[in-house]
Amino acid sequence: MRSETTGARLRGMFSWVVWVLLVAVAAAFSDPPAPQVTRLKMSGRVLDENGEPLVGAVVEVDYSKGGGPSSPPSDCPPRPAFCWLSTRTDALGKYSVEFDARPWSTFGFGYVYAGLNGYEVDTQWVPVGPSPAVLNLRLHATRKIVPGESAVVSVESASSLCTDLEDNWALERRCEIVVIESGPGTLNVEARAVSGSVVPFIWWYTTGNYAGLITRPGPGMVSIPVRGGTYRIMVAVPEGTATQRFNVTTSLR
Repeated sequence: MRSETTGARLRGMFSWVVWVLLVAVAAAFSDPPAPQVTRLKMSGRVLDENGEPLVGAVVEVDYSKGGGPSSPPSDCPPRPAFCWLSTRTDALGKYSVEFDARPWSTFGFGYVYAGLNGYEVDTQWVPVGPSPAVLNLRLHATRKIVPGESAVVSVESASSLCTDLEDNWALERRCEIVVIESGPGTLNVEARAVSGSVVPFIWWYTTGNYAGLITRPGPGMVSIPVRGGTYRIMVAVPEGTATQRFNVTTSLR
């Protein structure tokens, strides 16, 4: 009788183990649940550095497609699985958009950027708070310097995410841009903290031409062989860093 009871218990335990394994295998090979779709209404203003509204600025939102209609209408190519929509600010610098989004692969629901001729682009994360959301974007007027001149920039928590919207997507950092109009030669740029010991990272992009291998002679420095044109230097710090001021010096050899 004891032997039969023990055998029954063993069979029961074996069946339970098999059931657990089957459930685990099924879970491993089943499709993951689809990310939840959020209907997001977002509005705000595009302002200059003095808080004045900018009329006719382009505002574009790039987001993971959620399947529903948007206002204004979105472009949604089959691959990659994201959409973008674009609008312009009105006479008060206001914009308004509405769309269905899934969680973005990096953060939140995607990113939004604003641009206008004569100003540098501002790129920010789409807010993750409740809808409707308000997001104001601030554009800095483009100020060009030439090699031999310097500029002081302040990189803040609200500075633009670091991207040229084409090849460089360092969205884990915040940037301010120094625009350099240069002739041919080797353009040398160095950014040093006005106070403190924070060393920024430097990226660059251009509407001109490169003339050789770009190097980094030291921390916060870059050496760029150039054929001439307009070169944008992005002075960057990691997301979450307190406001930092940097003196950016340039030379051409």
